[in-house]
Amino acid sequence: MQILARIGAALVALFGLALGLWFFFATEQAAAGFFVTPQGAAGLSTLRADMSSFFLVGASFALHAAVTGRGAGLLVPGALYAVAITGRAVNLAVAGSYEGAAVPMIVEAVLILLCWFGWRHLSHRERSSRP
Repeated sequence: MQILARIGAALVALFGLALGLWFFFATEQAAAGFFVTPQGAAGLSTLRADMSSFFLVGASFALHAAVTGRGAGLLVPGALYAVAITGRAVNLAVAGSYEGAAVPMIVEAVLILLCWFGWRHLSHRERSSRP
């Protein structure tokens, strides 16, 4: 199970790395992929900073968990994606449904499950190795 947990953590890391680098280096294309329109240089700067940091910080913690086998690192990306899916759920309740609304929520739910699975199985290893 620990190998599967590390693979799951690596998948979370790769996903975050890909999206973080996309927002960092191809901000306008990434924004369009997320249905966001930046307003001038300030908007591009905000997206480049905030969106890339969201994904890259989560990716770095997931990668740390995958490499070291320490499940606590998965709490960070798990929390990030939990807040994201909560925001989407609130938006559905307030603004209503829209075409394609389920896709990002499914992706976030899978990422949360991978983080939970990795945290649970890798944290068990941490607890059992303590004196």
